[in-house]
Amino acid sequence: MSAPRSHLLRRNYVLASLILVIGFGGLLGYDLYFKPYILSESVVKVRVSGGGVLPKNHELKPAELYLDSVQTKDVPAGAVTSLEQAARKITNVSLTDGSILTGELVDLNDLEPRSDEGIFPVPKDAIYAVNGSLRSRDKVDVYVVQGSDSRRDSGLLRTGDQEISEAALPPGEAVLTGITVNYVRTEDNNDVRDTELGNDNDRVTSTGKVAAPELKLKKDEGEMLKGYLERGFKLWIVRVE
Repeated sequence: MSAPRSHLLRRNYVLASLILVIGFGGLLGYDLYFKPYILSESVVKVRVSGGGVLPKNHELKPAELYLDSVQTKDVPAGAVTSLEQAARKITNVSLTDGSILTGELVDLNDLEPRSDEGIFPVPKDAIYAVNGSLRSRDKVDVYVVQGSDSRRDSGLLRTGDQEISEAALPPGEAVLTGITVNYVRTEDNNDVRDTELGNDNDRVTSTGKVAAPELKLKKDEGEMLKGYLERGFKLWIVRVE
């Protein structure tokens, strides 16, 4: 009787040892592989030395960014996952050390003006034509054309009470290309979107009629357009992207 009992005890010890080893192995595998690689994502964080703060409208330098692995459940919506995507972009808010970057925290679409830029509203009466499908973040080319009250007289263009020489006429090609549209306003100053819910429906319908787009321009570009408008020309705004 003692031999079978001894064999049974020995088998139980072996089984218990195997269960213990498998259990520890499973825990180690979960902590060392499954958790950091399967249940995690790499996101871009901000590095701020000395516990300081990066201010709003700060241009992010590559040295201020790093990738870190974060559990998937803790990754915010719209998190930035590429260093190249965030480098040289402008912050929308102040950021502390270790902040996870998202599209709301940093200007990924280059909408915020830099020191030599501004957001220039185009008045409704200055527009010759504009795409009804225009939306914020689109890219446009801008052409300058004669106003409806313009006529030519012996080598001069007469616009209202002004006479403009042929040499001062705008070029036939676009005077500005690849310009970012920051906002698209309706006549009551609301944003034009695809639908009230913001859903993408290929721009077939919208929340309102385009009345006054706002363009991100360099200050000298804005001065150039202002000069044309003061001389009675109008802007043809063409969506290209």
